[in-house]
Amino acid sequence: MNTIDLIHATPHAAADSIPAKTRVIPALLPESEREAARKLTFDRMHNFRDLGGYRTSDKRQLKWGRVYRSDKLSSLSEQDQDFILRLGISQVSDFRSDEERRDSPHKLPLNAGITINELPITVDAAQIERITLRLQEENATADDMAHFLIEANREMVERFTPIYRQWLQALLNEDSYPQVFHCTAGKDRTGFGAALLLSILGVPQETILQDYLATNTYTAARVDSIVHYVYEKTVHQVNQDVIRTLFTVQAHYLGEAFKAIEEEYGDIDNYIETALGFSQSQRLALQALLLEPVSDI
Repeated sequence: MNTIDLIHATPHAAADSIPAKTRVIPALLPESEREAARKLTFDRMHNFRDLGGYRTSDKRQLKWGRVYRSDKLSSLSEQDQDFILRLGISQVSDFRSDEERRDSPHKLPLNAGITINELPITVDAAQIERITLRLQEENATADDMAHFLIEANREMVERFTPIYRQWLQALLNEDSYPQVFHCTAGKDRTGFGAALLLSILGVPQETILQDYLATNTYTAARVDSIVHYVYEKTVHQVNQDVIRTLFTVQAHYLGEAFKAIEEEYGDIDNYIETALGFSQSQRLALQALLLEPVSDI
């Protein structure tokens, strides 16, 4: 059994699918109920969530229903596809490698007019489906895996800033929304992308980290399932702590990416301006597109 078989064979959601027409859309709820519904219901995606509601330092907030972050969209059920239509997704930005896209192509609704932006970020440690098989072949420890993921986060800054720049600059186009951006698990490449977008919009670092770490909460049951499955299928050859480390995030992973930014550019604001190409006027333009006044309940 190869790597992709291992991942695809892990249990999906229960067979009793919630009809797309009755699934909750946070943006349509009363303001006080949206946060609890941030993670949207899908049968075959496990980390799909709205970035709406995050507050900025100047007391504004992200509009709900404009930008979503997610894991891969390659195994959608029929009801999942219908739900994508209900959300009105206009664009999908895909950070997966060419190999990942070839092995797990999108399964989006046909004739929906969704634009797909291919933005490959080929960081080895983030390509989970490639790495799972290697765990059987190497006597890796959880610490080894954590170090691997730390280096991957640095690599996103050092090698793939131009890709993130391309994606973020395209968000200045009003036709980009509603948009979902994703990788395979929706945690590393997507997590760093979310951190950059939130930084440009003026969201405090504490909130950015909260969004990053939310992957561990939202995917906990899924990760438990994968850990057990891979452990059993490899006849206990792979340490469960190693598998769990691969499929979760830790604060210092993202911290290492920001450390790389500081080492090279001094601070995040200089990185946004010089590396990501956002002048003050462009930054204000993106904020105008995605932010709104806070309406306190």
